[in-house]
Amino acid sequence: MVVDPVFPFYAISSPVFNVWSPLMVKTLHARLVAYLPNGGRLGNLPAPLSWDASIVNNDLGALKVVYSRRTVGGGILKRGLEQGLEIGLEVSDGGTWSEPYNCRYLLIGRSRNAEDVSDTVMLTCQSMGWLANKILNNDTAHLIADGDNKGKRAFLSKNPGTIIRTILDENKARKGAGLVLAPGFDTGKDAAGANWKSVYTLYYSLGTSLNSMLSSMVGGGAIDWRTEGRTLRIWNADSTSLSRDLSGRVHISMAHDILEAPEEESIEDLSSDILVEGDNGLIFRESNPAAPTPWGGWESYVSQGGVSDEATAKAFMQTTLASAARVRGQYTRSLLVTNAESLPLVDYRPGDWITAPTVQHGEKVRIQQVTVSLDSNGLKASITLNDKVYDSQVRANKKIQGITGGATLAGSEGGRPAPEKDHRTPKAPLGLIVQTDAYIGSDGYAYGLATASWSAVTEATNNTSIEISDYAVEWRRHVDGAPWHSAGTTDKTQLGFGGLDCGTQIEVRVRAVPTYSDKLGEWSSVFVATVESDTTPCSVPSRPVLASELGVVTVHWDGRTSTGASMESDFDHIEVGEGVNATGMTVISATQSGRGDYLVTGLAAGSRHSYALRSVDHAGNRSDWSAIASVTVASAVSPEEVKQIQKDLADNKTALKDNTAKLDQARKDIQANKSNLDTANRTLSQAKADLSQARKDIAQTKSDLTTANGEISKAKESAAQAYAEAHSKNHTFRGPDEPKNNLIVGDLWLKTQKYWTRWQGEKNNSPSMLADFYTYWTGAPNASPSVLVPLSDRVIDTLVWDGSAWNHMGYADVENNAKQIEQAKADITDNAAKTTDAKKTAENAAAAAKNAQGTADTANGAAKTAQDTANAATAAAKSATTTAGQAKDAANAANAAAESAKKTAGNAETLANTANASANAAKSDASTAKTDAAHAQATAANASSVATQAKATADSAAQSATDAATAARKANTAAAAAAGVANGKADVLIQSTAPDASMRKATTLWIDTTNGANTPKRWNGSAWAAVTDKAATDAANAAVKANDAAKTAQSTADKAATAAANAASQANQAQAAAKKAQTTADGKNLIYRGPDEPSHDGLKPGDMWWRTQKYWTRWQGEKNNSPSLMADFYTYWQGAPNNSPSVLVPLSDRVVEVLTWDGTRFTPFDLVANNILASGTVAAKHLAVDSVTAEKVKANAITTDKLAANSVTAEKLVADAVTAAKLAANSVQARNIVALAITTDKLAANSVTTAKLRVTEDMTVALLNVHKIHAGDIVAGAITTDKLAANSVNADKLAANSVNADKIVSGAITTDKIAANAITAVKIATGSITTDKVAAGQFRGYVFTGAIFQSSEAANTGVKLNSTALQMWDSNHNPTVYLDGEGKSNVLTGTFQTRISGHRVRISPDYRTSLVGGTETFVGDGIEFPAYKGETAYWKNPAIASAIQSNQVGEMGELDLWSGRVTEHDPAAFLQLQSRPIRKGGTGSDGVVSRVFILANTDYDEPDESKKQRASLSLCGDSPNGSNVWLEAVDANGTVGVGANIATGYLYLGGFLGGITNRCTFHGAAAWRAWWPNPGYKIATGASMQVNCTFSPTKYGRYYVVANADSQWAGIIAHPVNTGGQSGFQLKLFNADQPCPVDVYAEYLAYLVK
Repeated sequence: MVVDPVFPFYAISSPVFNVWSPLMVKTLHARLVAYLPNGGRLGNLPAPLSWDASIVNNDLGALKVVYSRRTVGGGILKRGLEQGLEIGLEVSDGGTWSEPYNCRYLLIGRSRNAEDVSDTVMLTCQSMGWLANKILNNDTAHLIADGDNKGKRAFLSKNPGTIIRTILDENKARKGAGLVLAPGFDTGKDAAGANWKSVYTLYYSLGTSLNSMLSSMVGGGAIDWRTEGRTLRIWNADSTSLSRDLSGRVHISMAHDILEAPEEESIEDLSSDILVEGDNGLIFRESNPAAPTPWGGWESYVSQGGVSDEATAKAFMQTTLASAARVRGQYTRSLLVTNAESLPLVDYRPGDWITAPTVQHGEKVRIQQVTVSLDSNGLKASITLNDKVYDSQVRANKKIQGITGGATLAGSEGGRPAPEKDHRTPKAPLGLIVQTDAYIGSDGYAYGLATASWSAVTEATNNTSIEISDYAVEWRRHVDGAPWHSAGTTDKTQLGFGGLDCGTQIEVRVRAVPTYSDKLGEWSSVFVATVESDTTPCSVPSRPVLASELGVVTVHWDGRTSTGASMESDFDHIEVGEGVNATGMTVISATQSGRGDYLVTGLAAGSRHSYALRSVDHAGNRSDWSAIASVTVASAVSPEEVKQIQKDLADNKTALKDNTAKLDQARKDIQANKSNLDTANRTLSQAKADLSQARKDIAQTKSDLTTANGEISKAKESAAQAYAEAHSKNHTFRGPDEPKNNLIVGDLWLKTQKYWTRWQGEKNNSPSMLADFYTYWTGAPNASPSVLVPLSDRVIDTLVWDGSAWNHMGYADVENNAKQIEQAKADITDNAAKTTDAKKTAENAAAAAKNAQGTADTANGAAKTAQDTANAATAAAKSATTTAGQAKDAANAANAAAESAKKTAGNAETLANTANASANAAKSDASTAKTDAAHAQATAANASSVATQAKATADSAAQSATDAATAARKANTAAAAAAGVANGKADVLIQSTAPDASMRKATTLWIDTTNGANTPKRWNGSAWAAVTDKAATDAANAAVKANDAAKTAQSTADKAATAAANAASQANQAQAAAKKAQTTADGKNLIYRGPDEPSHDGLKPGDMWWRTQKYWTRWQGEKNNSPSLMADFYTYWQGAPNNSPSVLVPLSDRVVEVLTWDGTRFTPFDLVANNILASGTVAAKHLAVDSVTAEKVKANAITTDKLAANSVTAEKLVADAVTAAKLAANSVQARNIVALAITTDKLAANSVTTAKLRVTEDMTVALLNVHKIHAGDIVAGAITTDKLAANSVNADKLAANSVNADKIVSGAITTDKIAANAITAVKIATGSITTDKVAAGQFRGYVFTGAIFQSSEAANTGVKLNSTALQMWDSNHNPTVYLDGEGKSNVLTGTFQTRISGHRVRISPDYRTSLVGGTETFVGDGIEFPAYKGETAYWKNPAIASAIQSNQVGEMGELDLWSGRVTEHDPAAFLQLQSRPIRKGGTGSDGVVSRVFILANTDYDEPDESKKQRASLSLCGDSPNGSNVWLEAVDANGTVGVGANIATGYLYLGGFLGGITNRCTFHGAAAWRAWWPNPGYKIATGASMQVNCTFSPTKYGRYYVVANADSQWAGIIAHPVNTGGQSGFQLKLFNADQPCPVDVYAEYLAYLVK
């Protein structure tokens, strides 16, 4: 902001006074604030017409508001009563606003005059405490079952906090008003934090409200209560925290503070004689001599329920006697609320004690009510006072009369002091759940972490509310008798604890620890949880480093992971594996516990070996194998030794020759076995080919089913046209809003779009604008007219009325006329043929499924072939074993020759021979067994491969079955749609029996298959009605056939799966045989005997441990009641106890268990027949009677030679077991055939000839009917035209579809030959209807679904319109327009305008602006409003422009509004909002300033300031220089205005002023030193000083001055002497007090008067 240097200002500085005043006055301010129900603040109600609010001590208040909803803030009140509204009354004395107690109100009623154009309403509101009327004692679970108080809720010796909190909590649990009215107290302390003083025994009836309970407790002297916002606060009665004694400092006087003083006094309750009746027959009379008796003594009666002794009754009577002897008074005082010493609701409130005039001029009284109101005369307030006697009387009277809110006091005292300690027990927590996880501890081992959570406890066991401070959690192992351990305590409802053993089960329980009670809570139910185990392995180790030397391989590990990091803390050891890949890796060591080497010995020199590593953690989890490393084994023999061995081998060459021949023979035998395996492989290849063909057949089936579905879809379209006919007389509604009235079933609603939206600025970063139209260019963007389309023309959906709701209509034409209905009928007839084709397609699908069955049978045969191959492989293995035995002998001879050679070479002869002899003895049997095992394993591997192929076959068949099932479901859906059942919601049942009653509903389609009819039926409410529409029946037939095809395919898959399972079983048997052979190969095992487990060193798999009993125990004395004795023997009597010899048996002879070593641990060993019986040793004589049952007989074990003659009788045969293949030729005679058993389906084709028949006349007639001449019996070309009589061939003689296109002469079908509506959609060839065939306007009202209208088929080119959006691209394929049908993400690029000419709106994405007469330019976006006949001058058009970039400061933010003007030099206005860097790159509060500039000018284009006038307002947020504001008006005479700067603290007032001599308007000081004593002196009392003040002469008018002395000395008086001049004034200073020792400053304000 540039400030005009000729703009003078004066500074005003307010002096600070430290003045004591005995009278400080203030003014009451009040306002109403609206809130959402139980929600946030809506805003102030600034303009009510009137309101009146009452705030009452310990009772409900009210608020009435009169408001026009058309005035400021009135929109807040335009809410339904059911939506709820809260209004708060806030007050202030000029400082902070606050809402006092009981000043939040609920809107419960509203009234208004509907004809009142001002929309004025009267709101009736109740204070927040009114909600207590809606909180009732409605809990029936805690009522007394019998006795005098039967049916009531008892609170026995409970304090008020416990009673009220219990009722609130129960209501909150019922989702009542207790959710809103929150407690501001608890069961132990009141709202001030003080302990409750008394306890009560009360009995409440059902339905008693919380408000009644509060009133009873107030009347009984128990409590005081208030609401604060939405919080209910309760105090002990007469708590000084609430009922303050302000009588010493708040005095209200009749003359000074009170405007009106109405009083109400009464002698109605005067009584001189009172009859009292209590319980148990208590009656007595009490006289009251102090009572006035103007008309004689007055009598009264008092009932004291619950009081049974006279002393107590008389004590209660004292307050009654006092009030009955006195005039009762209630006094209302209307208060002064302006310039008052104390204010209601600010300085005092209801319940406080103050000093005010009642009967006497000033006595201590209690404020019972404050009323505040506002009307056209302003704000008013009044208070209602009760004198001290009357206040206590109100409570006592309520107490005596038994007004206890539905409760009966248990004793005459009504209450007794509360105990120091609570003794209630909290209930057990509910909903305990425990979740576990595993973690790694600092020691590297896995531990469990448990997290327990539960529901909060709010009640004690006596169903009263109770406060909880903590919860204690305990746990133990899930073992009987295990001790409990503390898991900790928490004030939350969740606790986690760790250090648990993974994989174990634990029990957890929790209980509440109360805040005030000395009783711990009950334990919850025990929750049993399984602690999670560690299942995450350590990282994969790094690749091993291999080296070989002297026949030994060294496997080195650097101790790190594959990524070079250290192993995790739970790492245990490394396993070393050997193999060429991860799947074939064999563990050869599992002892490596860290960085180091592992040595592999016994390897052949020159052989290649591969090794990898994997990590194992403490929990036994194994990682993946590391990267594999390979090495070639270095030789352990020197070159010299090799030469010697070669020499020895040459000497033994002759001995080896014979062995070589034997090896050659072994190779030939193995090659023969290999040929057998090749044959098996070829068989498998053929099976694969058969499976491939099956897949192709199934694919064709799927294609056929797809075609069938397409035909069914066409049938649905025809059904849609039929629907249009049925509903041709319905209404058609058009518009965006849902039709409501006079609807009938079938009415159509063409729903149009209501609004269209677009972004006001940046996409997704600016407000959206609403319109009921959209526009488009008729040609090139920005260079052609734009068209405005009302959205009322845009139909976005078509819906049909079903009687209760509008449903989407998916048909293309909803306005068909009568002619089109006839066309629909013809179309349905034509579709019958199409449906026949669909039926044929379904039959083809069934045939394809049958082919799939055959393919699956072939796969089953392949599996059987695989089994035969496995059997052949087993035989080959046995043959190879024999050959290998011969090879072994040759190897032994070669070994002997090698040993001889080594002996000749001079090696340690004796030692070597001895070692070799021992080795040969040990390996003699093992060599053969290992060879057998190797071949058995190869056989098992081949069998496993065959099983794998069979399983693949089964999987393929299963997938085919799945595809067929999918096709069947689609056919079901199509059948349902064709039958009129809601698509996507139908249950399709294909069966011959009627569906169950549960399926009798409109969405069920039953295809009745009785006698193969396949009739579609729907439930009409009382019976199953057939659907006769041909499209529906054909679709039903197609669905049945598709379902049958699916069943057949599934059966095929099941059989293939069975075959695969059989092949897998055979493979498993081969694997078992290989394992058994391997066990034999492991050689002779050892047997250990004893009580202790043998050492694992040197154990071989198969070694046995006969575990004996180590100790025997017996009781020393009484069983289960004496110590037990231990021995390593036991004894028994040979005969009678204590009368025969005893035998001592060492426990080492007692074998209690037999175990076998499996390589890692001992496991129990089961003895079976194969282990202990020699082959053939169990004969028939060894078997017990009936010991061989069916489950003991092996499959296929009983062959024909095992069956006795006549042992297989009829009852032994399974149903359908005797098939045709089982019957001998001619074995079935006539006597074997049951009467009527031979039906037509049992006869072969042409099997019944005339020779087999006895022909009757009836049969002859029947045969003639059957064999009458059909078209197929006539030779082609036999019937020529001359054989036909004229007109003998008419329409009914022609078969359906017999006249096709090639039978019709060209030009024969003319327009008169075509029946009305005969040409349907299916008759029209694709692309045959071109634009010249379509009349204009034919498609009006049509809805095109699923269509794309486009100018080009190329992607991202031209214009494309589909059902969701309109899109356009420019010539570079960049998107330019995207209009979303949902209106959520619309984009229009480039310049956009609403018209070509005339007044319009134009939006420009590249809008440039500049300062008038300046060099700074800006770039941004703009909205122009061209209005004047194509004028292009910038000043012509109003505009809104943004600026995001400046050529001087770079990036910035700015928004400009320009008024425009009709002609140049017209007045105009400008508004600028700006956030601008001080310099390029400036950021933050020190680098950027904000500015608002508003300018109104009489001539915007005139550069000469003297020729125009202007007014401006400038606001600047400037941290470095101080935020400031300037308001100025300028003309040729200069500038006047007001300015303020926060940095200087000055307010600048500028007019036509000159400067002050030696002073400046912008001087930093606030006043100048005008008078001062000489050093060491004082200004004497009565002294005076005159100062001349000179101004710059005024241009017109004269100065008037107001002056004041600014000094620490109060006695200095300043007075302008000759104010009103044109160039200055004189200031007279006078000391009217004691001698002044300080300097005197002066300040003044000069203002100009014309």
